[in-house]
Order: sequence, then structure tokens, then C-alpha cells
Amino acid sequence: MGLELIGDATTVLAQNAPEDACQTALTEATDAWWALTEAPTLAWPQAPMPNTETEELATAIATLVLEVTEAILNVASKTTDPADRVACLKAVHHAGHVHAALR
Repeated sequence: MGLELIGDATTVLAQNAPEDACQTALTEATDAWWALTEAPTLAWPQAPMPNTETEELATAIATLVLEVTEAILNVASKTTDPADRVACLKAVHHAGHVHAALR
């Protein structure tokens, strides 16, 4: 999901600033997302995981939530559109609840 967010953000960036670096970032973000979809052990589990794996996964997700939240806050601080800022802050609010629930 973090890579999906990065892909969405680089899509907007590439549309608004079609410089070569922005296009490259969009291509690489898309390629990163597609590469991760090929990871067989990261697919949705078909059977319940043992508790130790569940705890490790929850911790890893909580860490990812913090990283993605930081990226969203960075976007919020740089946008000039108030609606974008509000949407980002709402997302961060909910992400905080996700993090709290997983810890």
C-alpha cells in the first residue's frame, strides 16, 4: 500500500511537472509496485498464520504505517491546496489509529 501511495503521488507529480526526473520516478514507482506483487510469500494468506508470525507481521505493518505517515505529512506540508492538506491530515489521523491498534 505504501508503494501504491508513492505511485499515486508520483503520478500527480509527473502530470504537474513533466520533467524527466518526475517521469523516471513514476516509472520506477510503478515498477516497484509490480515487482512486489510477484512476491509469493507476501500474497494474501490462504491459511491462518501462527501467532508468532502474526505478531511479527503486525510490528512490520506498524513500522510501515509510520514511514508512510511521514511521507503523507511531508506532502501535506508542501501542498498549496487546502483540500489536499485536509485529506492528508485525515489520512494521517486514521493511520495513527492503525498504528495504535497494531502496537
